[in-house]
Amino acid sequence: MRRRSLRWRLALTYAGMALLTAVILGGILIGVLANHYSQAEDSYLDASAKLVVADPPPLTTMQDLTSWAQAAALTTQTRVQVYSQDGTLVVDSGSPNTLDAEALFGRGDEYGHGRDHDGLPNPLGNGLFGTGGGARSSRSLTMDLGSGAYVKLSEGPASGRDALVSAAVAWILAAALAVGLAALAGSLIARRIARPVVALTEASDRMAGGDLGARAPVAGGDEVGRLAESFNGMAARVETTVTSLRRFVADAAHEIGTPLTALQADLELAERKATSDDERRLVDQALVQTARLANLSDNLLQLSRLEAGEPAGERQTADLVAVARELADGVASRAEQAGVELTLDVAAGPLQVPVDRARLQTILANLLDNAVKFTPEGGTVTLTVRQEGDETLTLVSDTGVGIPAEEQREVFERFHRARNVSAFPGNGLGLAIVKAAVERSGGRVSFASSPAGTTFSVSLPLV
Repeated sequence: MRRRSLRWRLALTYAGMALLTAVILGGILIGVLANHYSQAEDSYLDASAKLVVADPPPLTTMQDLTSWAQAAALTTQTRVQVYSQDGTLVVDSGSPNTLDAEALFGRGDEYGHGRDHDGLPNPLGNGLFGTGGGARSSRSLTMDLGSGAYVKLSEGPASGRDALVSAAVAWILAAALAVGLAALAGSLIARRIARPVVALTEASDRMAGGDLGARAPVAGGDEVGRLAESFNGMAARVETTVTSLRRFVADAAHEIGTPLTALQADLELAERKATSDDERRLVDQALVQTARLANLSDNLLQLSRLEAGEPAGERQTADLVAVARELADGVASRAEQAGVELTLDVAAGPLQVPVDRARLQTILANLLDNAVKFTPEGGTVTLTVRQEGDETLTLVSDTGVGIPAEEQREVFERFHRARNVSAFPGNGLGLAIVKAAVERSGGRVSFASSPAGTTFSVSLPLV
């Protein structure tokens, strides 16, 4: 994740650009120097050959010819080889590095060994890198001596190779330094650019998590600053809209409750005074719908308070074990009437959770009611409460109709009801209330379902 961050990508981009620039410039520099030194070595060999040919070897004894070749080799600092017309090597001076100048020059001046060679060009050329050294070149040159013989000069000075190596080392060090500095500069610039972006992302995440009051800090008037201002304006409008909608839902649910209660009382009175079976049937149907509306109103009011962050009561702790046993006792009679077996697997000792009692009752009651409701006669509902590490785990399992796989993503959506339970009473808000209540309490809720039944799992932190 970190490798994909803006900071790392920008730092790598800067480093890559610096490396590419260094490679191009270094390649050009090394190429120019190599060509310069090659031309300098060729010029030196050419000038040395002309100097050697200008003083032809004596045609006396082999010893005289050898001495001349060695003197010429020391004078030109090259290897001098004389070949006959048929290409046979006649004499070889050997490498200049192996010749003893003092011993040779002590023989006299007759072979030109003392010739001044200041007129020869610098084998490395002139300029910044024109320095000497002891390396030998692999280049060679031949020149005619007359009468069909010719002389070959090789192993001239090649100190340019040392200069090239020095230049290459200096280039590598400079390139490494440039890449490092570019990466550092890119990282610092990216950090400065990414800081407001990270703050904006964090504000967006908090807002997505339900904190509608989250705002991004505005730093500067650049594009990122204007983006933060735009985000804050949008967040303010979203907060106003959502708050208004929640207030409307809560107010509507609250206001609907009063006339519904009065209507229910009137219908119950009308039921007692009904004189015919048809009247009683119609009044019973009206009472069922009135109870459904009252339940819907209560659920909407409760869900609105949960989503708005308003606690159902003063935040306190509750004993999960005690609440589970209490609710199980209340559900047991209804389960028995439905022909469903209710079993308990509850921890012996108390488990205190940071959830007020009313909210904890809401969570467990909704899960148990659904489990009993959607389990056919002869089935089983199991309530399990245990401790796992520093959390509590509550499982509500049933052998009911299950949740279709294609609808499991929408289980916690408000007003959603799976197609296989449309014949059962309900308004599709129970699980939405459970999810909101659990998450507001710092817990997690999940489920696993198949045609063989469903298990809901609720994890809450221990106090």
